[in-house]
Amino acid sequence: MHHARVWYGARSLLLQLDRSGLPIPEPIPEQLIIAAFFHDTGLTRTSGEEHGRESRLLCEEFFNDRTLSVNQPEKESYNAILHAIEHHDDKSLKPAASDVRSSEVPDLLSLLSAGDDLDAFGNMGIYRYAEIYLLRGIKPEQLPLEVSKNVRNRFDNLTSIFREQEEFIRTQEGRYRRVYDFYLRLSAAFASRDEKPSWEPVLIDFIRDCLLQQVNLLKPDRVLPRTEFDNEILEWFSDLDAEIWN
Repeated sequence: MHHARVWYGARSLLLQLDRSGLPIPEPIPEQLIIAAFFHDTGLTRTSGEEHGRESRLLCEEFFNDRTLSVNQPEKESYNAILHAIEHHDDKSLKPAASDVRSSEVPDLLSLLSAGDDLDAFGNMGIYRYAEIYLLRGIKPEQLPLEVSKNVRNRFDNLTSIFREQEEFIRTQEGRYRRVYDFYLRLSAAFASRDEKPSWEPVLIDFIRDCLLQQVNLLKPDRVLPRTEFDNEILEWFSDLDAEIWN
């Protein structure tokens, strides 16, 4: 589902650019579809930050498989796809704001990275950060520091590329703040957990337990735990479902 959401996000960015009067280069939509649906496949081999390299290898294996009736894109386009897949999480390769021209469509790597960034915001972002970092062995108490740095970098990346799209950036800032503020509250809740219990740590503990049991929490028929924070957790998952299915 993440790959599909990244494609939908990237597609919305292309439509946004098209509405602003920028012509979309012909190869970009096909490149973006392929890159979006392969960019995180490497997570099936490693949960580490080097998963982009594994994703690239899986893409190459797919197009080199002679038992499949698929045509490899032409060489220049194919190389751009592989590069974007491998480096989609490497913010050091993203252009600085001063390097981005408002009169040009961003390159494939920037578009893929931006589409991926969109799925890191909102309640889905809260969930995916917990999922990814917990699977990497990061302790719940360490999540606020790790997430706050990463999500800020993602929003800065998005702003540097699409700063001319002011309404779009305002909308995404609200979704970014939802993640940042949640993990800020989580940090405070861990600090005062014994004196003043809060629902945020309970949610993170529930996500962690479901990951250990390999329970898919993104399905609407999930079974929620019975806690003193039933209303807060139910509301949070209702908002998550609205993001997924609307």
